[in-house]
Amino acid sequence: MIEHFKQRNRPDSLEGKFTFTSYELLREFLDFVAEDCEQLERHPNISFGRDYVSIMIYPIAGELGDAEHELARCISKRYEQMTAAKRIENG
Repeated sequence: MIEHFKQRNRPDSLEGKFTFTSYELLREFLDFVAEDCEQLERHPNISFGRDYVSIMIYPIAGELGDAEHELARCISKRYEQMTAAKRIENG
């Protein structure tokens, strides 16, 4: 399983929720996610509020495949990198 994501079966999807300490960090994360989505040619459903981002990745046809899992891994990795950098910055 991919960290930060849960796999659902009806319909097939990968769902993740990410929390942030600032709206600025959240917006930066969304920019990185947009780049990853364009690069992998997958466009998930994204919703967000003041301190969270919810992402639902659906397959293009039928079942979840390598591309959907790769996008989830990229998103999870970006989140880990950003939150680790923020922890280091705050000491």
